[in-house]
Amino acid sequence: MSKLVSIKTAQKTARKLLKEHDLSELQAAINYINAFSGKRFVLKIGGSVLNDLSLLPLLVKDLIFLKKVGISVVLVHGGSRQLNEAMTDNNLQIQSIRGLRVTSAEVLELAAKVFAKISYKIKTEIEKHGYHCEIFGRDTGLVKSEQIDIPALGFVGIPRTVKVSLLNNLADNVIPVVSSVTAGTKSGDIGFNVNADDVAGKIASKIGAEKLILMTDVDGVLDENGNLLSSLTVSQVEELIEKKIIHGGMIPKVETCLNALKGGVQKCHIVKGSTHSFINEILTDEGVGTEFVKDEIAKKAIN
Repeated sequence: MSKLVSIKTAQKTARKLLKEHDLSELQAAINYINAFSGKRFVLKIGGSVLNDLSLLPLLVKDLIFLKKVGISVVLVHGGSRQLNEAMTDNNLQIQSIRGLRVTSAEVLELAAKVFAKISYKIKTEIEKHGYHCEIFGRDTGLVKSEQIDIPALGFVGIPRTVKVSLLNNLADNVIPVVSSVTAGTKSGDIGFNVNADDVAGKIASKIGAEKLILMTDVDGVLDENGNLLSSLTVSQVEELIEKKIIHGGMIPKVETCLNALKGGVQKCHIVKGSTHSFINEILTDEGVGTEFVKDEIAKKAIN
């Protein structure tokens, strides 16, 4: 796509989005679209979006919008609530250690089935718009993981490798959807249940993504008074963790972002999974969540 064509497409598509959703904040979107055209984002969905699948068509509509203006998105998902329901239906006990699900071989196979159903729901929505979807589950070997060093967790893994060529070889009209049940790195591994944030972060680093966006069920990082912090540097995050302002379940999410920044991702974001939230975060000046940047990038912006 030539730069001129990209600009015209961006302008046309942005105006259409404005008309459809009456989002005046997107008047500045064209500048962002032109800056990101030809780049790749990794978006992990969870929390609110997967708990309310009625939001899925709106999310996919935003993905298609980005695709039309030359921004490719790799979509990563888990499905904790759906797996909890399936385990209850199958009389399987739900247990966790350090916030990670205890995963027996039986739970692993159930997770693979549950997550595959979610992948196909996303695929169905994507194909309604005339695009194709490639699902990357455990059997594709896109992501390979090693067992975490807590034996009691069972088949829980940490992502180690990404077969980037599988993503690079996709046609322009294909949107990849990745499940967080992955293959193992060793011959004979049956696979591992992996935190979807970690899968998204590893993919983002390996493909040199412009952005990693983690959608969750909270607005972002809050200060000690409960106010949203719209932008944080690596050193600021480390200070907030030390002061215990960032605590609990938010710590692994921000650590995923910091690791991705160290791995070469330009910016990371944590946003609440609500209508158009991720596109409002990346294509408007104000944003709606928390962005994470390297200290040197922040200094350059100030200067």
